[in-house]
Amino acid sequence: MYLLFLRFKIPKSKLYEFNLALGRLVKWPVYALHSKVNNDDGKTFEFIRNWDNREEMKKDLESQIFTNLMGVVKVLGHIQQSHIYNVTEEEDLLKALE
Repeated sequence: MYLLFLRFKIPKSKLYEFNLALGRLVKWPVYALHSKVNNDDGKTFEFIRNWDNREEMKKDLESQIFTNLMGVVKVLGHIQQSHIYNVTEEEDLLKALE
């Protein structure tokens, strides 16, 4: 399994454009992080996507939707973290805790 994790920040002044671009160009879920700290300089978002195999991952990462997402983030904000994880073993958490 492959897992993509992106965390990025969009300045408050660019949030309207960011939301428009997500709705029109990306259409993949992007999650806003919430905190108790009043952050006047912008909002932090996370994008997480997983695939069963490398071919599916490559297809999505080369797609127009992903290109649009990265373009929007680079133009309107900045990327704080970006990682691709390759998971070779998986264990059920609830069974592991028994």
